[in-house]
Amino acid sequence: MGSGIRAEVSLPAGTPSPFDGIADGSTPIYSVARTAPDGAAGTVVFEFVADADLSVPEGVDVVFDYGAKAAYRFETDPDEASPFAVLDRHGLPASETTVRDGRLLVTFHATDLPTLRSVLDAFRESTPDMEVLRLLQSSSTPEESDLVTVDRSDLTERQREVLATAYDAGYFDHPKGANAGEVADSLGIDRSTFSEHIAAAQRKLLSTLID
Repeated sequence: MGSGIRAEVSLPAGTPSPFDGIADGSTPIYSVARTAPDGAAGTVVFEFVADADLSVPEGVDVVFDYGAKAAYRFETDPDEASPFAVLDRHGLPASETTVRDGRLLVTFHATDLPTLRSVLDAFRESTPDMEVLRLLQSSSTPEESDLVTVDRSDLTERQREVLATAYDAGYFDHPKGANAGEVADSLGIDRSTFSEHIAAAQRKLLSTLID
């Protein structure tokens, strides 16, 4: 069994998502498939399943009618900032893609932690509103399964903000890109408050990993 990481992220369905203008987000889109028949320089073809009465713009064709549902297909020019292009550059396919409540939900499998960090950093660079919904790590030994679910809802909004700011500032790097006082200043809080938030957040995350 591999030691990869399964990640589920939420991104805006608007630009640079290829679904910008395809649907208004009120109707869920499932079973998204993607291919680039002409290579990197050509158009990219997307296919998805949604309600049969979905209102779509010109250029989106119904390719199969299931009755209540239908399969739709459209072509678009490649966009280097698209989350799918980000995954392509890392040699990773999107294993599952849906659009729900105006958000593009993408699931992929990273081979290791550095690859995961690189993908998430690239997502965040093109779409700052990116959210990590779930991370699952598999066991590296065939004798056992050791999947770990990290539920972001266990953290308060403030704790998530503190963690994200500290991470972006390089607080967890070695050597540190920023110390506790510098991160606290950027958040507009004092150092002791920062320490309380970061300790509480780390304790919650570690309890998930260790239990």
